[in-house]
Amino acid sequence: MFKLIFRTINIIVLLTILTIGLAFWKGGEPFRWVGDGMVTIGEKVSDVGDLVDEMIDGGKKVQKSYKELKEVIEPKE
Repeated sequence: MFKLIFRTINIIVLLTILTIGLAFWKGGEPFRWVGDGMVTIGEKVSDVGDLVDEMIDGGKKVQKSYKELKEVIEPKE
């Protein structure tokens, strides 16, 4: 059982070292798609943030309009 755990840890460490070595050797070219994906994800998150901001502003306008209509319909005595 300990041999299996030890071998698994060794394989993980070896693969990590090989991956880092490949990244340095190739100048990071094989991993550029990760950066491109992060840029795309960042743009989409920014779009969602803008949408949420618009919804919040719209909600405040609706709330203000509702209060004005309520005052017109039910005047305060």
